[in-house]
Amino acid sequence: MAAMTDLWKRSRITKALTDGARADSFAEAEARLDSIHVAVALGRNQMDTPAGQAAALTAVATARKCFGQVTLVMEGDARLLASLPLGKTLRHAARSLGARLVEDAPRTTTHTISIGNASGMGWTVRCWWDRWLAGTRQAAGDGPGDSRLALTGAFAAAVAMRQIFACALAAKTLRPRDVTVNLWEPWSAAGSGAIGPATFDVPNSIWFLGLGHLGQGFIWNLCLLGVRGGRAVAQDNQLIGDENEATSLLVLPTDLGSKKARVAGRWLEACGWKTDIIERRHHGDIQVTPEDPPYLLCGLDRLQPRLIMARHGFEFMIDAGLGHGAHDFEGIQIRTIAKGNSIEGLWNEAAQPRHDALHARLMETKAYADLEAQIGRCGIVGFAEASTAVPFVGAATGALVIAQAIRLASLQPAARFLHMELGAPEMVADAGVTPGPSVNLGTIPTSLS
Repeated sequence: MAAMTDLWKRSRITKALTDGARADSFAEAEARLDSIHVAVALGRNQMDTPAGQAAALTAVATARKCFGQVTLVMEGDARLLASLPLGKTLRHAARSLGARLVEDAPRTTTHTISIGNASGMGWTVRCWWDRWLAGTRQAAGDGPGDSRLALTGAFAAAVAMRQIFACALAAKTLRPRDVTVNLWEPWSAAGSGAIGPATFDVPNSIWFLGLGHLGQGFIWNLCLLGVRGGRAVAQDNQLIGDENEATSLLVLPTDLGSKKARVAGRWLEACGWKTDIIERRHHGDIQVTPEDPPYLLCGLDRLQPRLIMARHGFEFMIDAGLGHGAHDFEGIQIRTIAKGNSIEGLWNEAAQPRHDALHARLMETKAYADLEAQIGRCGIVGFAEASTAVPFVGAATGALVIAQAIRLASLQPAARFLHMELGAPEMVADAGVTPGPSVNLGTIPTSLS
């Protein structure tokens, strides 16, 4: 049973290797992840910027959860710009997230994420941004531009982590890539020169439904944004299990056994949002009143509840969904539905995967045969039925979703349907936009400073 518990903790991540025929056993998958030691090198010129701090904390959190260890390389310290339940300084927050702090990268470093003017050791990918533009660079010459928006730092770090994870999947060194995404208009080419607005509105009242992998990505990015809000509703009925800690950005080891809604509520309250907690499922039976938040940010797994919520009566619902398997876990889909609008064609219900057949095939593979020898036939069923998930995809999705919520609050249209593969995020498929509200639904005017 101890072996099952040990393998179960990071199973949502190791399934990217075992279920994709990239590792012959869960033990081999664990060993491959453990062999990677990420150093996050934070330059002095980005220690005091919203984007730099968001990039450092997102890289630290996702690297520790994926690979079991991470080192933050930085000189000195800086006051934490966002109010987070992790401490008052950057060093304190990084330690809370599980980082080892040093001034020089250790010799055991295999991959470096460089932020700002920090140098890298060996294989290095550099975070890059310019206000609403975000991505990565191979060369050191093209440094970040406008660094006042935390969302771009979080997204850049997620893309950098994805490139490191790709090396783990391939079991070989892959070259870093130059990537640029426009978070303000992700359906537009990022090379047009437009970097997005410096002033905008943030919703002052938001309902979060589903507080697992995706929902926590929404809140992580909202908290990093540093805007003290009005009211939030955090709704989820589940407890945090051993397998959730590796994929959920807000969850620390001490949170195991707690309700997801309470952990989310703690983060929201820390960053200035008065939060109501609902610890039950939403079956479409909670009537929406004029006092309730007009914006629903939905991070549910199953399709049927999402269809119910899309018809439920929120002024706007932003729905995020991911692939569930080893070959589509980094596929991000975002839908924006306005009250009363048709949802025809937004989901292809006929194309939903037949999970029973997939699970049966998985249990006949070499990795699951090896696992069965350790924990028995009954034990492997849970592994087969669990979805593949990695925390950096949740971080990237959260940045995209909060950006779309900001567009609506700013009376701008948002993506009606958007599909992005994090492995090539600049290649986006979209289906037009949903018009923004005609009147202000309650906002926090924000100016980057």
